[in-house]
Amino acid sequence: MQARKLLLIGVGGLAGLVVITASMVILTFLGAFRGARGQNSVPPPEGRQAISPGGDIALYSQVRGNSSFLYRKDPATGTNVRLTKAARGIEAEAAFSHNGKLVVYSFATAPDSQSAVWMVSADGRNPHPLTGDHEDALHPVFAPDDSKVFYAVSRLTGHYSPIVRPARHDWDVYAIAVEPSAASEGVLPTPITHASFYDLRSIDVVDDSVKPGTTKLLVSTTGYPIGALLEEFTLGDPGRNKIFQPHVPGEPSTGPSYGEARFIRNGMDILFLAATSKPGGDYDYNVYSMSDVTGSDIKQLTHLKGMTTDLKVLPDGKSMFVNGGVAQTLDLSTNTVKPL
Repeated sequence: MQARKLLLIGVGGLAGLVVITASMVILTFLGAFRGARGQNSVPPPEGRQAISPGGDIALYSQVRGNSSFLYRKDPATGTNVRLTKAARGIEAEAAFSHNGKLVVYSFATAPDSQSAVWMVSADGRNPHPLTGDHEDALHPVFAPDDSKVFYAVSRLTGHYSPIVRPARHDWDVYAIAVEPSAASEGVLPTPITHASFYDLRSIDVVDDSVKPGTTKLLVSTTGYPIGALLEEFTLGDPGRNKIFQPHVPGEPSTGPSYGEARFIRNGMDILFLAATSKPGGDYDYNVYSMSDVTGSDIKQLTHLKGMTTDLKVLPDGKSMFVNGGVAQTLDLSTNTVKPL
């Protein structure tokens, strides 16, 4: 991690953590492997949705055997139509451009294939890839001005235990300029981070309200020996990079565990998913908020049971997530949860 980052976490018991880290390094040589096999590109759970900025189009993933396709739903008519005409594959992680005209999503031809980032018009016209076959690319999101797409690339797939399914590791974030109508010939992606994140759950971007003309990037990740982290990069001003590790009551004994994290209130606060332990060794994931300025003022906004995923922020002062396979909204002004 960059030496100039502002570290906003408490560090304790480093000696024990170093021992754990050394053990993980040994297991890395025993268990990790490279290649496309076992990429874990499984169809997403039912209920995942994306809402256009105007609220007039909803996209959702629908599983069909080993495939998963994106459908668009017109709230006015209730009509459901395939967004693309792919014969097979896994379409997931849809995100709208800020002007509502374009959609980016991740696409893998099969569960054991690498994923690419694709772009399509919101009405389904002209789907085309933004990234090449040599990248395993996921988590796409548009820049605040829609001129480029940020996405994450995994360079290693492996496992650190004979009983654990291989998972993606060695992540970094890239950006690529976009052309609405076709793939950009000769346009190369630009590396944004050089961190080789062990794990990466989400990325988000927002215009920097403190320094106009710059952008803030937020990632939910895991780093050894410290554990789960929320890392923020101010593009063009690396001296203002930050690392957060918010703690919530009842978090796992091994340390905090986060899901997706998103900017809210013009980047002044952060919305994130965090786990709490329950009897039997399972976890509940709930929505929390915290100040991006101080890293404090942590508030629990939901009281849900089981796994919560797919956290997004809607343009009307609400957020959206999936809990128990059901898409739900959270009113950030009243903390009211309702099925979508």
